Formats: sequence, C-alpha cells, structure tokens
Amino acid sequence: MTAPVPRSGRLPGRIRFAALVGVVLAIFTGWGALNEAMEMAHFYEVRSRHMEAGPPFLLGSDPAILQKLLEAQYQALEPMREPRAVLMGVLAIACAFVFVSASHMLRSDGLPREALRKMLGRAALTVAVLRTIDGAQWAVVSRRVGVTLTQTLTQRPEYQDPTTAEVVGSVAPWMALGLTVLGTAVIAGTFALLGQYFRSDTVRDALVAQDSPADG
Repeated sequence: MTAPVPRSGRLPGRIRFAALVGVVLAIFTGWGALNEAMEMAHFYEVRSRHMEAGPPFLLGSDPAILQKLLEAQYQALEPMREPRAVLMGVLAIACAFVFVSASHMLRSDGLPREALRKMLGRAALTVAVLRTIDGAQWAVVSRRVGVTLTQTLTQRPEYQDPTTAEVVGSVAPWMALGLTVLGTAVIAGTFALLGQYFRSDTVRDALVAQDSPADG
C-alpha cells in the first residue's frame, strides 16, 4: 500500500532524487549529442581542423601515435557521418524532453505531475534506446582505433618481443571496445532505469495523490 503523500508541492525524496539524476544526465548527454551532431553535419571541416591542430596533449603519450589514432577515428566515422548526425540530433531532442519534464517535476510550476511523469518515462526510455545505438556505433570506431593502436605499437622497438607483441595485440582492441561498452551500459542503463521507475505504479500513485486537490 502506498504511503500518504504530502500535498505541500515537494516531491518524495526518492522521486526527487531520480528527477534530479535525470536533469543532470540529460544536460551532459544532450549537450554532447548536440555538439557531435554539429560536428557530423560539418564532418570534413571539423576533421581538417582537428587534424591540423593535432591530437590533445596527454602526459607521457607519443604525439605520433595519438595522431594515427585520431586518423583512425575519423576514418571509422566517415561512412556513418550522415546517419550519425541524425541519430545525435534525435538524441539531443530526446534529452531535451527528459530535461524539461524532470526539471518541471522538481519545480512543479502548477503543471500536473502525472503528465510530466508519463513524458519523462517515455523520453528516458527513448534516450536509453538511442544511446545504445550510439554506443554500438562507437564500438565500431573503438575497435578500429584499438586495431590501429596495436599495429602502431608493435612497430616500435620496445614491442618487438613476440610475447609483448601478442599481449598488446590481444589487449588493446578489446580494452578500447570494453571502455566503450562500459560507458554505454552505464549511461543507457541509467536512463532505462529512470524510464522504468517513472512508469512504475508506485511513482504514478504518489504523483496522482499530489495532483489531487486536498480534501477540505
């Protein structure tokens, strides 16, 4: 049985926390998707600018290796640039729906929270699906970058030992792929959990009780 919900306008703690997580994730995921959509829409200009500027400096890293990895990344992205631009644009829009519904739920503003709950649940699940597709595309890119890293390292003198070369060849591609899969699982999984949570009967009953006028 659902506990009585105060009609003070303040959300119960768990629902408030979930909505806050949705706002934060939507901001970072949506902003990243929007930036990448713009980059994919101007792919060749962005690639030329980044290749001329060179890869970002990383302490202890060989700039020549980083440059080859950057080249491999753009080579893998080139065939998917148009569908990826669309995907990132739709993902940014879906994140905007999550942000708007979650932030309004936190502030109330007189809007019916039950309607916000429905929109938030659907939008969060949509983001989870789109972010999974995004992760699948990045897995292809990461695999390509990992293979390039292996080929580059095994040409260096310090990696000429057969055992070392075999270890590098086995670890590098799967490490790059594993990091991508892990990031996708965390972000997409969190959005999926949020979507299911806000579609649950417990949250629905709590918000319907808040939307109902106080007896009086």
